[in-house]
Amino acid sequence: MDKKLLITLLVMLMAMPAVAQVRLGVRGGMTVGELRFDRDIIDSDNRVGWSAGLLVDAGIPVVGLGIEASVMYTHRNNRLSDDYRVFKRHYIDIPIYARYRLGITGLKKVFSPMAFTGPAISVLFDDNGSTSYSSRKTYVSWDAGLGADLFNHLRLTASYGIGLSKAMKYIHQDYDGAVVHGKDRHWTLSAAWLF
Repeated sequence: MDKKLLITLLVMLMAMPAVAQVRLGVRGGMTVGELRFDRDIIDSDNRVGWSAGLLVDAGIPVVGLGIEASVMYTHRNNRLSDDYRVFKRHYIDIPIYARYRLGITGLKKVFSPMAFTGPAISVLFDDNGSTSYSSRKTYVSWDAGLGADLFNHLRLTASYGIGLSKAMKYIHQDYDGAVVHGKDRHWTLSAAWLF
């Protein structure tokens, strides 16, 4: 009996790509982020940045489950409290989200709300670091958000990301070279057009 169940599950998994709907799209948006430090000797202000890139969305239309993956160029800004200099960082972000889209009967092609969550891997492309602070080459955050598909092409989303790994290192000169690590936290508002 276990073999029958295993064979049935394998057949269902192999049939999923035949049912899945894959769409490509372009996305752009703005980010508002701050750095949270592990010590209270420095702080950062929220600053606006932006992002743009490509996305792939694969979903099972009847069930509403799907996966969304993107490759985004992201520009983040933070103002540090030690000298009020703006710390600029440029990343290639790769978010991979699991999502659930609610298909409301009769409205699905006009308005379809969704919720999503998943990891985002950020690879540093460039920054304006100095001898006292520097960005990590890669870091991971966990994002969660809500959104909606409008007219089956326009996707509007809002998400919040919490840094799971350290995004930067700061050496504070006034505190005998104390090392402080910062993690990113950011809001992202975006719009995408799916083909």
